[in-house]
Amino acid sequence: MFSKHLERRKSFLVLTTLAALLTGVVGYLLMHQLQTQSVQSVQHSINAWRMALALLRWTLIAFVALGWNHLITRLASAGIITHSKVTSLAALRWRTVTLLVLVELVLGQGVLVNALSLMSGTLP
Repeated sequence: MFSKHLERRKSFLVLTTLAALLTGVVGYLLMHQLQTQSVQSVQHSINAWRMALALLRWTLIAFVALGWNHLITRLASAGIITHSKVTSLAALRWRTVTLLVLVELVLGQGVLVNALSLMSGTLP
């Protein structure tokens, strides 16, 4: 019983550390690029990658929507979650996808910023 909790804590710690390291590496690379190139060239490279990154985010949302049931049945068959949790997790699929789409629209696509600037009469 305690080994499962210890294993979950270890995996959470590993994933958190990995996320922090990746954030640090990306920050370092961006800072290095800012120091070696002008701000306009950095903005140009960000604009060049914007469509590809948006496509990647929408693809990940589609994978979550389409692979949710398969993932929870695999987790149940592996014994990570109980079979009684499968139905409650299956009901959360569309809520999760809706939340991901809203986050993508607000943060990724800047819909809220564009709507506010349109209402105020200034475009970014």
